[in-house]
Amino acid sequence: MSNPMQTHGAFSWMELMSGDGAKAKEFYSSLLGWGLEDMEMPGMTYTVIANGEDKIGGFPPMQSEPPRWLPYVTVDDVDARIEKAKSLGATISSEPMSIPGVGRMATLVDPVGGVIALITYEAPAEA
Repeated sequence: MSNPMQTHGAFSWMELMSGDGAKAKEFYSSLLGWGLEDMEMPGMTYTVIANGEDKIGGFPPMQSEPPRWLPYVTVDDVDARIEKAKSLGATISSEPMSIPGVGRMATLVDPVGGVIALITYEAPAEA
């Protein structure tokens, strides 16, 4: 099975933005048995979701009204894909940005109103 974090076009991460992260974490960990792990990041604590050993998403401490899940799709080049999305009628809601230790990402709204994030992950550090 291929690694979705290295496969262009694969859904690879999900984030739930809401006004009540504690309630969301309790609900989903109880419902689905997800493990939760807090990570300190610059200016915030980010909660990673684990399904067994696989890290599959997170609960960022960001408000969203209404609350929403944001899917991430792995792409070969975020900047090039965002330019292509614009040419196809998308609106960019979050311009490409780099997160050290994670990768480069951007969020767009497609021509029918769907919201999706594109990400190119950093290559794993050599051991």
